[in-house]
Amino acid sequence: MDDKFFVGVSVEVKDGRFFFDIMADKGLYMEDIRSILVGAVAMSIRSEKTPELQAKVMRDVIEHLESEFINPDSFDDLYTKD
Repeated sequence: MDDKFFVGVSVEVKDGRFFFDIMADKGLYMEDIRSILVGAVAMSIRSEKTPELQAKVMRDVIEHLESEFINPDSFDDLYTKD
């Protein structure tokens, strides 16, 4: 990818649940979108001041991902638009 692309995330909270809307330019595949979003998460972790804080935040992120995948109801209403 040599061009600039847009990937954005908006979140709405309803009844204590988060509703995500991930928007991306046409021509980006799901793999590209994931790579961009994970890169942004990694960059936010690196912004922590010390390696110890970076490690703690990394563990927190991994635990959050695990909890989403363990819960059978997570994203059961997922909708993707091609």
